[in-house]
Amino acid sequence: MKTLVKTIAALAMAITLNFGAFAQDDEKDSSEYTRSSHFSPKKHNMFSRKDFGIYVGLNTYESKTMPELDNLRSRYVALNWKKNHRLITGNNVDVALGTGFEFAWNNYMMKDNIRLINTPAGADFVDVKQNLDKSKLVVSSLNIPLMLQFGFKESRWSLGIGAYGGARIGSYVKTKDENGTKEHFKSAYNLNKFHYGLAAELGREGFTLFARYERTPLFNDNNPINGNAISFGIRL
Repeated sequence: MKTLVKTIAALAMAITLNFGAFAQDDEKDSSEYTRSSHFSPKKHNMFSRKDFGIYVGLNTYESKTMPELDNLRSRYVALNWKKNHRLITGNNVDVALGTGFEFAWNNYMMKDNIRLINTPAGADFVDVKQNLDKSKLVVSSLNIPLMLQFGFKESRWSLGIGAYGGARIGSYVKTKDENGTKEHFKSAYNLNKFHYGLAAELGREGFTLFARYERTPLFNDNNPINGNAISFGIRL
């Protein structure tokens, strides 16, 4: 009986010691795993490497010589392909440099009964005899934007500031009178061939506001009228 008790006691002691050692090893492994899982996973960057966006907004201009626009019908549209070069992937803030190319269309809808024509002095707006339902100038361009972007992880907000440069690839005037007759006049209209401007974007979780100010005037310096384009809206 004493032998049995001693045997059971020895077995219990061995089990207790082995369980304690196992628990210590398990705790050590768990601690190492926790430290490893805390430091080893790759940090997530808010900016995808490739990006496509559609800019939709309104146009106006800063000018003392240009006619008044129908601002709600003066629309801006751009198709933007961008590659983001990730500069910093931090715990709180990500930084990326975005560049690429875009096709943009600036529509300037006139409010008055006028249209743009070529004159010996340059392009200018003149009154027309017909009552017009529509008179607009459309300028298409190829742009190269360059945006320094900041992503704030806790709030999920992103901020972009930068500039863009580009070249005009087309321009025309389109009119429609009260009888529905449409006319299309394609011309360079003494517009600047090349341009550059400043840009800013503010967004959160897929919804982005943008604003652009073109430093280059719409027309060449010798034109009798001139102004600097301003565009703003949302990026989809």
